[in-house]
Amino acid sequence: MGRLTRAETGGHGGDLAAAAQKFGFRAEDFCDFSSNINPLGPPPGLVEELKKHLSWDLCRYPTPQARELRAALSLYLGIPEERLLLGNGASELIHLLLLWRKPKQVFIPSPSFSEYERAARLAGAKITRIPLLSHTLPALQKIFRDLSGPGLLVLCNPNNPTGSMIPAALLQEIIGDANTKEIDVLIDESFFPLTGKPPAESSCRLDCTNLWVVVSLTKLWALPGIRLGYLYHPGEKITALTRYGDPWRVNALAQRAGLYCLENKEHLQKTLDLIAKEKEYMQQEFQKINTLTVFPAAANFFLLKCEKEGFSSTALQEFMAARAILIRNAANFPYLDQRYFRVTVRHRADNMRLLKYLGEYLGEKQNFKGED
Repeated sequence: MGRLTRAETGGHGGDLAAAAQKFGFRAEDFCDFSSNINPLGPPPGLVEELKKHLSWDLCRYPTPQARELRAALSLYLGIPEERLLLGNGASELIHLLLLWRKPKQVFIPSPSFSEYERAARLAGAKITRIPLLSHTLPALQKIFRDLSGPGLLVLCNPNNPTGSMIPAALLQEIIGDANTKEIDVLIDESFFPLTGKPPAESSCRLDCTNLWVVVSLTKLWALPGIRLGYLYHPGEKITALTRYGDPWRVNALAQRAGLYCLENKEHLQKTLDLIAKEKEYMQQEFQKINTLTVFPAAANFFLLKCEKEGFSSTALQEFMAARAILIRNAANFPYLDQRYFRVTVRHRADNMRLLKYLGEYLGEKQNFKGED
């Protein structure tokens, strides 16, 4: 079988199998800064919990519509069950929604997550990209005010890969204005739980008939291998999507993992504490490198821009991978180029390793401090 191309896979990070094949390491030897997953991994004991039920779960259909998990999740989020649809990760739900709604046009602020555009193309929609890398708040207001419908506007909040976040007041203004133009708004809040903000501040608390919210639980609970996410809508449309969609969308192990993770609130707090501490550390250390621009990070990752003459994010990616470190080359995001790359937040020892080799590559070796 030939190697999958970037076009077939979307160019995402976290492709450990391809990196292992190319650079001669085992997949588990890599320090992966390319995928923005919980640095603590899943809650302790999850693997043992899944093993206990493996023989049962493998031989039986999963609970339709993940009923128990949906009920537990609705309590945690403070949202009625009937407004939630659980799925096999946020990406699957994004594709499902666009294939079902079939919007004539899809507005995508860019750079952003590539699956929005892939799903829009699959649904046959006209795609309008909105460049949003460096606009001021008044400029943002004008851009969104000038949109004309009908259609669908996709907003990633916090945005991947830039790390920026649209203020709540502006978000409500955008949703309200879009409603008058027959524009649905899909907000991807996959990184919202990793900002440290409480569920009460999620857009899922807004009661707007043109609003959809999708959230990945893969990143929060470090479950990329079994996939889990949910879609929110405040009205009857999600009832139809639930009724006529695949009732076994969420596999049995993912359902069991979700229930286990919801019960481990202590793990989530430890995660948020670690991210807050390491984000501050990494930002301070990045700022010591003269040629780097560090974009504000609302969640658990940084977009970086290097102005060093001759710099190439592709060459940096190769340099790091040869040292068993994976970074996300951001050059394939719309409006970005070979000056941009993205890294996630990990443990202090891993972060120091990244910084050491980054400084070495850029010729700006630093004495990076360890634990306080």
